[in-house]
Amino acid sequence: MNRSTNIILSSLTIILSGLLALMNLSEWYIVKIQGRTAEYPFGGEGPTPYYYKTAEMYSTVNLIWGTVFLSVLLFTSWTIIKGQKKWTAISFGSTIILLLGLFIHGQIGT
Repeated sequence: MNRSTNIILSSLTIILSGLLALMNLSEWYIVKIQGRTAEYPFGGEGPTPYYYKTAEMYSTVNLIWGTVFLSVLLFTSWTIIKGQKKWTAISFGSTIILLLGLFIHGQIGT
């Protein structure tokens, strides 16, 4: 893998995993810590994923996904610092697979 490909993969991985970690952890913070639940359709109204049944379940799911993507972000940062191109590519692949898993998980129960 040449240098420009490695830079692109590293950048995409950091951007994707960073944004997804931020989004999920901020949802957990808003619902669990701040307790702002009025704008969420909890209780299974309409076509929503299964984890919208309760605020507790929603915040737990977001905490788990946020932690997973944060772990990938930290791992990617470590591979970049250490200059391990192979593991950087693997972390990009795992980010894409996890993103697909997040989309599929969001379809359960709708």
